[in-house]
Amino acid sequence: MFSVVIVEDEYIVRYGIRSMIEWEKMGLTVIGEAANGQEALAFIRQEPPDILITDIKMPIMDGIGLISEVRKFSPHMKILILSNLEDFQYAKEAIRYGVSEYLIKSDMMPRDFEQALMKVKEAIEEASPNREEKQSASAQPLWKEKLLLDLVEGTGTEQLSVQSAIESLGLLDAKLPLYVLHIGKNAFQLGITEGQSYIRSALDRIVAAEYGASYEVFPDRLGEMNVLLFSRKAQDLKAVREIAQSLLTYLVDHYEMLCTIGVSRGIMAWSDLQNAHEQAMTAAKYKMFIGSGKVIVYGVDYVPVQNQQTEPIKVSTNHIHSMVYAFQSEELQAYLEEIFEHLTSRKDYDMVQIISLELLIMLTTLWSDVSSDQHNILHLKKQYFDQLAKLETIQQSKAWFLQAFEELVQHMIHVYNSDRNGIIKAAQYIQMYYHQEISLQSISQLVHLSKNYFANLFKKEMGESFLEHLTRIRIEKAKALLTGELKTADIGHLVGIQDPKYFSKVFKKITGVSPSEYRNRTRGDV
Repeated sequence: MFSVVIVEDEYIVRYGIRSMIEWEKMGLTVIGEAANGQEALAFIRQEPPDILITDIKMPIMDGIGLISEVRKFSPHMKILILSNLEDFQYAKEAIRYGVSEYLIKSDMMPRDFEQALMKVKEAIEEASPNREEKQSASAQPLWKEKLLLDLVEGTGTEQLSVQSAIESLGLLDAKLPLYVLHIGKNAFQLGITEGQSYIRSALDRIVAAEYGASYEVFPDRLGEMNVLLFSRKAQDLKAVREIAQSLLTYLVDHYEMLCTIGVSRGIMAWSDLQNAHEQAMTAAKYKMFIGSGKVIVYGVDYVPVQNQQTEPIKVSTNHIHSMVYAFQSEELQAYLEEIFEHLTSRKDYDMVQIISLELLIMLTTLWSDVSSDQHNILHLKKQYFDQLAKLETIQQSKAWFLQAFEELVQHMIHVYNSDRNGIIKAAQYIQMYYHQEISLQSISQLVHLSKNYFANLFKKEMGESFLEHLTRIRIEKAKALLTGELKTADIGHLVGIQDPKYFSKVFKKITGVSPSEYRNRTRGDV
């Protein structure tokens, strides 16, 4: 297995990188992650990885600074850098330090990432064919964490393999019952390695000293932390809650690390470990509805609902768009309140995540419509994702979306008067150049508005869509020309409709008669 460290200041990007790759299948394992170059450097000096994946722009120490420092003591480490397109000048500087691969974030797909990692992995294998033997001793801690993770995820489903794993871990004499504690991601915005160290320090002082218990700590594939707690003294749930609460308090008091701890039911057989792990994770997620910074015990604070309603909550994109473009702030707020009332009563964590993502996509799409500055839109999207990733409760999510949509509506009201001049300019352009080819795309570019925003604003201001307005002007011009001697087909060309059959069809649809019938009527022939 080749080791990997991920360095990225945005938690949601780190999460995406960890979850988009099947690391184990590729022969890779993530041994740590960090939110900036300084934190990463401290870890890498202690435990150099085979592959370093790093962002370029980060606070405290950026990717260039990290790479330059790493090269001083590890000239052969493989480095893969991530960046935005506008930061390519920094990437060129990074290449001087022997960076192996460079990926643009906005274009990054799982397949591209896997291909880049595979190239780097193959280069390492070619350079050090006997690597596995050399690193077997140093890999013990990583091996142990992987084995624990396999156990809680149920990778070893046969009793023999489970028993072998327990024996390999030296846990055959562990005192049961066993409880699983799951510590949510909010504690680890700083990075897995430092968070894991803090938890071990806290448990050393609490579990062993006060309760005579033993424990194992290891991260899962999403970067969240798990604790296996063994103690005969902890057979009653009250003692387990006290341990978890003491851990919670210690982390806050000593490290200012606010977190939520989910606690499973106690188990007396290793075969129930996977189920216990799922219980602890489910309990920790319940902070969405009762608040963060708490100990949540499965079956006590969180009781699973039987026969829960599973019909999805529907959110109307068209309805939200129409209210935003009509500046119907109060109606929009009421609609969002209704959505979150349904989510709160349902108490379905996954449903909250799905609806939040839908609303976020709507929000960023509307901003893209109203702004022609795509650089600012990319920055806004990044800001929104960062903010949303930090929200832990449904009340926080509701408040955030209410404010975000209100800011959007107020922005649209603010720019409306200046953009109205663009609509007037577009209407004047149509009056003058109706006979030429005019598309929604071309005329929105003419007045420097995005296509979707222009279309909505045009209809609001003119009382008809752009296409309806253009067609009506052309038919009005055609009616005037039909009083003369020009052929019907030529008149269609002159007003910008090149297909004679289509011209006749549109003319009749608007006027109720064909072009020839209209001409006869104006001459008094009918």
